[in-house]
Amino acid sequence: MSVTIKPITGLLNEAGFDSERYFFSQGMVAKVFARSDIEVKKSGESWRYRLFQRVAQQLQNDSLKGIILALSFANRNDLTEQQWRILKESGLAHLIAISGLHIGIAYSFGFFLGIPISRLGQRWLWTPVIFGGCSALTYAWLASFSLPTQRAMLMLLIHIVFRLSHMRISLRDRFLLTLSGILTIHPFAGVSASFWMSFSAVFFVLYLVNQERDILHRDRIGKLIRQMKGHIVLMICMLPVGAYFFGGVSLVAPLYNLVFIPWFSVLVVPLLFVGLWVTGCGGSAMPVWQTIHVLLEPVMWAASFAEPAWLFTPSHFTYLLIIATAVVLLWPILSRCSIGFFLVMMCGFSTGRDTTTGWQIDILDVGHGLSILIEKNGHYILYDTGKSWQGGSIAQSVVTPVLRQRGVRHLDGLILSHLDNDHAGGRFDVEKIWHPQWKRASAFLPGYQPCTQGHSWQWQALRFDVLWPPERVVKADNDASCTIRISDDAGHSILLTGDIEKSSEWQMLQQNLPLGSDVVIVPHHGSYTSSSSLWVKRVGAELAIASLAGINMWHLPNAGVVKRYQQNGTQWLDTATSGQVRIIVSNKKREVNTMRSHAFSPWYRQTLRKQVEWRGYSR
Repeated sequence: MSVTIKPITGLLNEAGFDSERYFFSQGMVAKVFARSDIEVKKSGESWRYRLFQRVAQQLQNDSLKGIILALSFANRNDLTEQQWRILKESGLAHLIAISGLHIGIAYSFGFFLGIPISRLGQRWLWTPVIFGGCSALTYAWLASFSLPTQRAMLMLLIHIVFRLSHMRISLRDRFLLTLSGILTIHPFAGVSASFWMSFSAVFFVLYLVNQERDILHRDRIGKLIRQMKGHIVLMICMLPVGAYFFGGVSLVAPLYNLVFIPWFSVLVVPLLFVGLWVTGCGGSAMPVWQTIHVLLEPVMWAASFAEPAWLFTPSHFTYLLIIATAVVLLWPILSRCSIGFFLVMMCGFSTGRDTTTGWQIDILDVGHGLSILIEKNGHYILYDTGKSWQGGSIAQSVVTPVLRQRGVRHLDGLILSHLDNDHAGGRFDVEKIWHPQWKRASAFLPGYQPCTQGHSWQWQALRFDVLWPPERVVKADNDASCTIRISDDAGHSILLTGDIEKSSEWQMLQQNLPLGSDVVIVPHHGSYTSSSSLWVKRVGAELAIASLAGINMWHLPNAGVVKRYQQNGTQWLDTATSGQVRIIVSNKKREVNTMRSHAFSPWYRQTLRKQVEWRGYSR
């Protein structure tokens, strides 16, 4: 059998999904690709797989099938994009991710089933604990022992062992034992967001329990009030953790969780166990699934109103939340000097990004494609949107998170170099989400101004000169890419080229257009079809940046093209090896930063990209 082993390479931007961190946290260090014509033979199907198939078949016409399967088997493949968005924006996404809450419910379910048996005599006294442990273990197995379920099971196992052995151990020590055990089994689990979400929640619960030790000595109403208060405080404490990892917080999450955590704990999840039990025994659980559907409908209905309450948090606001939470938790032991220090830090973060001087341009890491942000005085223009695919786009997964982290409300302008998918695939998403005040393109598009030779405009004291194409076209291909030279009063300049090829370059040279620039975005991702020797020499850039995917099928950048720029004295950078590239221009100074050269870049990134050699193996 022939397979190809490739290192894990992901997009790396200031915001957006970090696939390298995710794969590393899951213990994956490489990708293996097998030929599509290989015949897969199975010796047999597991009982879990057969149960999954039977449940999926019974739910085939259920609109909430994805949620029920996620709750049953930790399988989210059938979740629609809209359902996931609704759950995320309402702060209820954790309810369908099998973790400590669900394992605890499974334990309680088995525990209560064992209580009647425990009353039969002394020898059956520990039946509830054993039943609870088996119930939780079975549920974790159905969830394929994902990392969150492993964490929950380890903590539960510690609880059971110490309870059966009559040994007393504090909640703090149980927490530390679980933490040590998880990091022993999975040393790199601390890289994952779920690790921090889980242990942060447990830590805050223990903190609140320690602060309210007298809760058990109050009347029932007092207990209920204290528990509700504790829940709200816990949700507030978790806000900075969620903001850091997910780029936003749901302002209604405390209220929604106050209602729907008991709803799931008492009704939905126990009924789910009944449905799985009936189906596993060979029966039809349709009445159970229909009841669960009815119970989930009000959850999804209420969650659908949460979108306006989802607050995207710029990075400085996230750090402000973290510091504020730390001050509140540590208030009893902080000195006046320490409080003053934290207040100074909060004032520093509250000022946000400094965009009052200079301007900057960000070449986002979008894989094979192009998307560039131009920023001046807190205003933004987007040049190209990156690609789109069924169910998503670079505009959604990269551009939008970056803009939201910066606290941007709308775009001043959108420029499409040409209409290839890898450059303009996300234009509809950009138009819908960011409502650009004006739009330009070299093609005839409704609502778009022309981006053709001779057009110039001023924006935030920057000058935009369109050098190519000569006229608008019906369908803009590579050679009709809108080529723009951006310059400022200090003489700094950047050339945006899209996918122009040698024929267009030659015509620009013949017309003696002002191509000279300090920085050039390499045409056509560094393909041999572009960047002719004379054109490279005429541009005379100090820095060339190519936007491309790592280990791509087109073998870009072309080695000859890279050599051509370097022989001309031009420094070469590309997003495949550097990630997002940022150029900051102020007065007579130009500073270049890349995400992969950041001083605080995690060590494992180079391990993932360099440790595994890309080659084919035969067996």
